Amino acid sequence: MIKKLVAMAALMLLAGCVTATSKFEEEMPVGTVLTGVASAPQGDILLPPGNWTVVGKNITRNNSYQAFGHVVLARIGNDKHLDGLIMYMTALETGMGYAFYSSSYCDPDSDTIYHHKSSNQELGNQKCFFIEDWNLNVSSQASPEILQAEVYFDLHDIKKPSSMLFTSYRVARRNKLLIAQYGFNYRQTGDEMLPGYTPASVEDYGKPFGTALWKENLETVIAWSKENEDLIATTFLD
Repeated sequence: MIKKLVAMAALMLLAGCVTATSKFEEEMPVGTVLTGVASAPQGDILLPPGNWTVVGKNITRNNSYQAFGHVVLARIGNDKHLDGLIMYMTALETGMGYAFYSSSYCDPDSDTIYHHKSSNQELGNQKCFFIEDWNLNVSSQASPEILQAEVYFDLHDIKKPSSMLFTSYRVARRNKLLIAQYGFNYRQTGDEMLPGYTPASVEDYGKPFGTALWKENLETVIAWSKENEDLIATTFLD
């Protein structure tokens, strides 16, 4: 009888995993427009103001065959310029007994402009982010969801800037994991880059960063990233 119960529990867990992965595959096809949040099996992903179009999706698996869903979202202006880009990955199949290890994801390197760790507990909570200026040139070796996004941009004649400021968050609590990367077109005016946003306070970066506009936008991105860290985490975890 005990063996039957164990087998039944295993089958129920497997069915739940298949459902989560299937649901991710079926929902939000390329071309879907989202506002406010993007939904994932483990929680919601906060979106900055504006209309965000799904331009790429993919599923990968680690060495333990756990599934992870990848999504690319684009905020496209009326002039067909890429105003914003979001790339996120979330776990799909991890059971309640699993816990993600803390990682060095947010440890700074030579390209890091700003970084912050709020919590870093082994097998517990991890919440951190860093900001870097990333080149948007895509090679043939890029991941499938990025290549799919490139195809979408080519088909719709979307014009990309050469680079964007990206704030990359890692949020983990036991079996839940989110890596979300928010891209900002810092060559635009502040209101074009982050519509309707006014920083509660601005921290002087203290180093050169291109033009005066670019540096002002960097400081705005730093402010937005700090102000929204807790909201991004709670929107996903709770």
